[in-house]
Amino acid sequence: MADRRTPTVDDRSLSDSDLLDLLRREEQAAADLQEGVLSALRREAIAYYDREPFGDEQEGASQIVTSEFADVVESLMPGLMRVFTAADDLVRFSPGRPGEEKWAAEASRYVPHVLMQQNEGFRILSDLLKDALMFRLGGVTVDLEEVDDANTIAVQGLPLDAVRLLAAGQAEEGATVVLDLTADKVKEPVATIALAHELPDVPLPLPAEEHLSGTMTITHRRRRVVIEGIAPEDIRFSPGARHEDKASFLGYVKRTTASELAKLGLDEEEIEALEGHRPVSTEENDRQEGFVAGQERKDSHDSERPLWLCVAYIRADDDGDGVSELLRVVYAHGAGTGGAAAAGRIIERMRWDGPAAVALATPILMPHALVGRALFDQVQDLQQLGSVITRGLLDNLYLVNRPRPVISDHVDFDSLIDWTPGAPIRLRAGARPGDNHVAWLQVPNVTAGALTALEHFAGVRENRTGVSRYNQGLDADSLNKTLGGLDRIMSASQQRQDLIARVFAETAIKRLYRLIYRAIRQAATGPVRYWPGGASAFADCDPTQWPDDMDLSVDVVGIGNREQSLGHLAMIGSLQEKLIALQGGRTDGPFVTAGNIASGAQKLAETLGYRTPGLFFQTTEQVTAGTPPAPPTIPIDPGVMLANAEIERLREQTAAEIRIKEQKAAAEIEIARFKARHWVEIQRLKSGMQSTLHVDGRQKLD
Repeated sequence: MADRRTPTVDDRSLSDSDLLDLLRREEQAAADLQEGVLSALRREAIAYYDREPFGDEQEGASQIVTSEFADVVESLMPGLMRVFTAADDLVRFSPGRPGEEKWAAEASRYVPHVLMQQNEGFRILSDLLKDALMFRLGGVTVDLEEVDDANTIAVQGLPLDAVRLLAAGQAEEGATVVLDLTADKVKEPVATIALAHELPDVPLPLPAEEHLSGTMTITHRRRRVVIEGIAPEDIRFSPGARHEDKASFLGYVKRTTASELAKLGLDEEEIEALEGHRPVSTEENDRQEGFVAGQERKDSHDSERPLWLCVAYIRADDDGDGVSELLRVVYAHGAGTGGAAAAGRIIERMRWDGPAAVALATPILMPHALVGRALFDQVQDLQQLGSVITRGLLDNLYLVNRPRPVISDHVDFDSLIDWTPGAPIRLRAGARPGDNHVAWLQVPNVTAGALTALEHFAGVRENRTGVSRYNQGLDADSLNKTLGGLDRIMSASQQRQDLIARVFAETAIKRLYRLIYRAIRQAATGPVRYWPGGASAFADCDPTQWPDDMDLSVDVVGIGNREQSLGHLAMIGSLQEKLIALQGGRTDGPFVTAGNIASGAQKLAETLGYRTPGLFFQTTEQVTAGTPPAPPTIPIDPGVMLANAEIERLREQTAAEIRIKEQKAAAEIEIARFKARHWVEIQRLKSGMQSTLHVDGRQKLD
């Protein structure tokens, strides 16, 4: 239940009893609408979806019921679910003023994460869309609830001071810390101290410090965003309402338990005074296929016994100034038959700032009406006609294959009704087989006409709903199967599907994401770190810094068949390649940037069905994070280009001449060094020979 109470005003003019009377009157008017036209339509729609008999079947004749309604619904659901759940960038928030670009990018990533990861987003959206397609109206609500986030940390052999430091580092303000620790049984620690260099080591005991082991549980009380679907029969709104935000009364019936009410502060007597039984609606029973209300837990002391509350957003003059305010009231009906007990009880009452936290979906909008039309309204008569024609076709085939006989009184009737293949027909004594005692009535075969009629009504169904046989993977020899013809067929049928998707996107889906955005802001207490999936690191955002509201857009491109979308992406990629070549192979503009290429790669992976394209490609943010802005492109004059080329040629020629001169100088230096080495060697040899001659001469003289 929500925890967004505002201070109540003691001198308000609208008392709880007056407000409760107003709520009961509004709820009764809304319930009359639900239990009248809408309830009858839902019961009929679920009967057609389940192919229940029409009630006019005849014994001995075909009783088949065709499945046009179920086929149309189940053919649309895959495309709608792929559009609204496969892409992580379905919703884009837009900054309202300069400086909000960062918050818009954070919200575009974190709001879908809250829906799809922190809540059962796939099932919520599936219920919402299917309820709308089948029953004209689907609903979803966004609320806040308080939860205990417990984190258990193992403690092993730590002193008490260390445990306290660990708890202080892990626990936030307002957190509850529960220690389950025991003292370790260890021996007295011993230290070795050398008193002097000449003395041996003397062991001295040190004082023992107690060490603790066990667990430390830190519990933080947090508020989280809760998104829940609303069953169509539980939606309540003023009969004359044209829009959710214009309704004087909008709400829903909510199933709860005695335990949940006790958490809200109600005592046992107050809970006992509330009505706990609600008759099971026919459509709810049909959805459950035999749901039995008597199987529920009804013991008055059972904390899980079911109770029913009403969450209402009502416009009323709460302060006596003559101007209506929007109030959010949670109340329960009384269990008695009269007096205060029957009046019920207001459990929660508050002023509500912003739109009512209920999003309603309808697939085919009707002007100036909250409830539009469903696919059931489009195909109900076609399923009736298809069933009648198919029954006649089957009955005709039965009679063609097993015609009725005309017999005389000479035929043994018992042998005639034996339809065992090859069984003889017996004639009475004296009758001869050639006397035409048995003749077979010839029944005209109407197969061709029946199939033509079925084909005609199949075309009518495709025109009404946009679901063609090509959407269902079927073949049709009567249609143009060339590439261009098939593309035109798909485009024509896709227009209605795209319109339904766009209606959902611009009404229920956009409102749902805006409600989630507001709830995130209300629940936020500081920065949030979360795992976005398919990324290399945790992502950070700070909802407390977000503005009160931001515009957003919903991308529903690509509801048609996947091959067609892949073809379009291939055309975009081919055009990007040509533009990159035109800009000299650079990926920093002016026509195509690295971010554009990354976006195309991500969209390709999402179209192929991968929810985490970051596993294959870098995200657009990662690619553009370190990319400097592209310099402005200045057109170059052809004369300047020729001059630059000539300068480059002269530069290369000069460099070559310098290299030749350097090589020639190096060779000359090497030659000079060679000559110097040999001259020194010659001088050394010459000096040695002269010394030898001088010594020999003196010896001869002696």
